[in-house]
Order: sequence, then structure tokens, then C-alpha cells
Amino acid sequence: MRPLPCSTVRSRSTKTGSVPTKPWPKPTSGWGRLPKAKNTNAWPTPCLESKKMINNARKWVGLAVCTFLFCCAQEPAAPVVEGGLVVTGTALAQVGDDLIDEREFRRYEARIQPQHRSLAQGVEKHREHLISLIDIKLMVREAYARGLDKNPEWIKAVELAQHKAMIEAYLREQVGLQIEISEDELRANFAAHPARHAVRGAHILLDSRDRADSIYAEIESGRATFEDMARKHSLDEETAADGGWFDSYYAFDRVSDRVYERVFSLDVGEVSQPFRTPQGWEIAKVVDKKLVPFDKYRSVIQRATFLEKIENLRSDHIDKLVVESDLRPVGEQVRRFVAAWNQQPGAPQLAPEEWAAPLYEYDDGVITVQQGSNLLHNTRLGRAQIDSAVLDDRIRRRGAPDLLLGLAAERGGYAERPEVQEKVTAEKERLLLQGLWEELLEDALEVSEEEARAHYEAHPEMYWAPEEIIVQEIMVADESLAQELLEQIRNGADMAALATKHSIRRDADENGGLYALRAFEKIVYKELMDAAVSAPERELQGPIELVDPLPASLRDPQPLERAFSIIKVLQRRPKRVQEYKLSQQKAHHLARQEKQQRELRTLNLQLRDKWHDTWGISAD
Repeated sequence: MRPLPCSTVRSRSTKTGSVPTKPWPKPTSGWGRLPKAKNTNAWPTPCLESKKMINNARKWVGLAVCTFLFCCAQEPAAPVVEGGLVVTGTALAQVGDDLIDEREFRRYEARIQPQHRSLAQGVEKHREHLISLIDIKLMVREAYARGLDKNPEWIKAVELAQHKAMIEAYLREQVGLQIEISEDELRANFAAHPARHAVRGAHILLDSRDRADSIYAEIESGRATFEDMARKHSLDEETAADGGWFDSYYAFDRVSDRVYERVFSLDVGEVSQPFRTPQGWEIAKVVDKKLVPFDKYRSVIQRATFLEKIENLRSDHIDKLVVESDLRPVGEQVRRFVAAWNQQPGAPQLAPEEWAAPLYEYDDGVITVQQGSNLLHNTRLGRAQIDSAVLDDRIRRRGAPDLLLGLAAERGGYAERPEVQEKVTAEKERLLLQGLWEELLEDALEVSEEEARAHYEAHPEMYWAPEEIIVQEIMVADESLAQELLEQIRNGADMAALATKHSIRRDADENGGLYALRAFEKIVYKELMDAAVSAPERELQGPIELVDPLPASLRDPQPLERAFSIIKVLQRRPKRVQEYKLSQQKAHHLARQEKQQRELRTLNLQLRDKWHDTWGISAD
């Protein structure tokens, strides 16, 4: 639901999920309940700039590759400047001292998204992909030549990448390789898990919680059977005639997480309490269960068991490191830091020498006040009051483990391991590419109003606005208040003023309750959409009961079991090309992307020529 300003449409997009097509939809992730590996990177904290570099750099290589190949696919091929370096041996190409072998090229080519692959055929297609990889390596070379590797933030980010890679390698060798899982253990874990059964179920699909509660009470009291209630009341026409029964068994990986949680632990014949799904409110019954084949889900069970074991062994290993390090607080400094923090949470006022002072000591070094402050921010205590116990818990459970693991990995020579160096090199290149992109294709590139409008006029198909229903709404949490407001409007009160004062819908205080409803949002605003679709224009509707309204759609995003809306449909807009004023921001964005593609293409050709003698493709 798009909020509208009082006079014109505000440009804001809304993302919603797709409507499931099955009664018990398949989840997006198979098992869905595997233990997650804990984040071991709470300690080293680069400044905000390098955090941004890290977050963006991971996306950039894909952006550069996709953009370049998009240009190749959509425009006539530019003349390729052949490199002057003679490539010998088995390498496919060479840039400086960097040999591109078949293994690296195949890995690179596999990462190119289908829509961004060259449109050429056969050998020429692979050649264009190889040239795009050479272009990336030439851009890295150019970044080094411009001194981007001397940037202090780049250096910090590389140090962080090395720290993480060392810890991963250390834990894999010191902990992961020590794990053994027996066949008996796997089978025992499987036998104890609800997912060992496939379930044949039945359900009653309803449109409201009140109705679901009422029907559930009838079934639980014995006054009616589940099957009779399904035949009379279920909205699922495919199963209602059969008493709500599905005609097949569902394994855990064929149902949503909600159904798995509410149904799979029930015994045969047992009925669930009402629960909500994307289709509405459901009451489920387990009709039958059968064991699923152990071998079919063996790899899933093995992974779950491995992750559980590695987490336990990792915790034991860290506890041992902490004990051996003799980690201890510096009492006076802890008291001063806690007092300063609580006086201004998240931003304690300390002198430079106090930030550098030791907060904790251990046999091989110290944890500074600055590191302790970084740790609190990184573990979601950036604005909270703390005491010495909270600080000690964070230091011992989150900060010290990461620091001590890094020290142990460094002492063990893990920085020199090939797999660590490979990861660090990849991160260096990502960061250099990001820096070069920002310098040449981001900061220095501007798009004029004329360029944005030209893109809008040349590509009308990119500026379609979906069909919309424009409504004015007042949403409140109390039905009696909704009735009172409805009477006031009928007696001549200004609906916009009442929405500004009373509506709990997000943005209502700014736009007087004006919103645009789109068809794809029905899964989120079901009751509101149903009313708006059938309502005559300019006639008041309501109060409309809203069940479990989306918290993010409210001024105060707190969960509500129900709310009540008064609406008036003001206009129905067909699908159309949105006027330029409302598409201006999008036009600037798309025109900028198009210009960046052209500039990147030009840059690639320039770098091929500039570094002509340092690169080449094998004649074979």
C-alpha cells in the first residue's frame, strides 16, 4: 500500500511476497531448522567507511561483470585491442604476472548470471567472457597504479579479511577435522526428530480468527467432528468435500515452516489450534503418518548433526583459550568506562589516552577501552545502559574468543596458508575494484535533467505504473472509535483531518490517510483490498475488521491482533505510463546506470590499450 501526499503521488515502492499456490506451501529453505553457525567476527571493528567498502565490494565484481556483458549483449561489439604479451604454456591468458588457467576461467564463467552472458555462440562466446575477466584484472592493475591500496581504510579492511580467513581455516583444522559422526548417531538423531515422518493431513481454511476459534471450540468440545466442520465451512473447495483431507503425504520439505511447527509434532488423530498462514486461518488434523526413508534425508541429518557438534566443540575450544590466556579486567578502568558509557550510552566522553587504556588484560596483550566500546556497538548494546557484569559477559563470550582465535591462528602460521591467501587476495581485488568504481564511475559521474528525461522518453516500457485503487482510510484499534468516527464523517466532519488525528496507519499524519492499493498487495492487505475492490466510488465503507495487520504498516510498528478501518474509494487508475514528475527519481537512476555502462565500456577499452604490453591471450 503506497502512501500518497495530499496533492500528488509519492514515489515509493512496496515489496511483498508472492502468493503461495499450494495449501501447505513449500518453504524457501529445505530443512529450515538447522542450527546456525555463530558469528565469530564480533571483535575487529573497522570504521564505518571500511564497513561500507566491505559490504559493497562483495557486490561490485558481479556488477562490473554483469554491466560489461550486458553492454556486449545489447550493443554491437567494440573493436578488441589485442594485448601485446605472448602467453606460453597452458594458461588461457595473462595479465602482468597473473596467469588465468582453465580452472579459474571456468569458475568465473560459472558465476555469470544467464541474463548477463554473451549472446555470441561457440568459441566466440567463451572468448568474450575471457576478455571480460581480463578487463577486471586490468581494472585491479589500474587501481594499484592509482595508489588505492594505500588508503588507510582499505588496509584496515584487508586486515579484517585476513583475520576472518585465518580463523575459518584454524577452526576448520583444529575443530572441524576432529569431528566424527557414526551411523548409529545419525539414525538416533533421525529417529528423535519430527521430520522422520511424512504426514497425511487435513485442514479447515477460514477467513477470520474469530471463526477459526469458534469452529475449533466446536471440535474440541465434541459437539462436531473435524470432517463435518470442514465440509460445512472450509474455504478450500478442493478438500472441503473430503472432510478437509489432502490426498497425499507431505514430508517436512514440502510444507511451510508454520505448518511444520504446528502439525508435524501432533499425534495421529490430533487437531491443532488455529494458526495463520498466507491463505488465511487454518485448523489442521493429522490423519496418518509414515516413516520417510532415512537414506533420502541422510545428507540433511548429517549436516545438522555436524553443525551441532562443531558448535559444541568450538565453544569448548574457546573456553580453553580463555582460561589459558588468564583474561582479567582492569578494575579501575572498567568502573570509569561503565560510568562514562552510562552517562552517554554509545558515546562516552573520554580523553584519547583513556580510549587507548587497557580495559582487560591477558597473558599476551590487552583489550583496550576502544575495543570494548566497539564490541558493545557490534553486539546491539550501542544505546543501552550497562554494568560491569554485562561488559564482562560481552568480553568473554564475544570479544575475547574472536581475539584469541585470531592470535592462535596467527601463531600457528595460518596467514601463510594457501586457502587463506587466496581469500585475502580476492578481498583485496574486490576492495580495489570498489574504490576504482567509486572514483571513476560513481563520484565523478553526473546525470543532467535532460539525460534523465531523454531516458524516460526513449524507454516508456520501463515506467509503467500498475493499476491502483486510490483510497482514503482511517485505521484505529478500537471498533467503537471506528463507529464514532464513521458517524462524524457522515455528519460532515473532514475525513483527512480525522485521519491525521486518529489513524494508526503509517504516514496518515502526513497525508490525511491517502493511499494507493495495488493488486499484488492483497496478501498483505487482504480485508482492505477485498473491500476496496467491491466498493462504489465516493461511498464510505466500514468499519472493516483487519486481522493481524502488518506491524510495518503502522505508525507504531507493534503487533495488533485486530484493527478497524473506514475507507472511501476516491479513484481507480488503470495501468499507465507514469508521468515524468512522478518518475523523475527513477529516470535519473536508470539514466545513471546506462551512462555508467557506457563509461565502463570506454574505460575497459582504454585500459586494454594503456596496459597493452602487460596482457595477452593464448594463441591456442
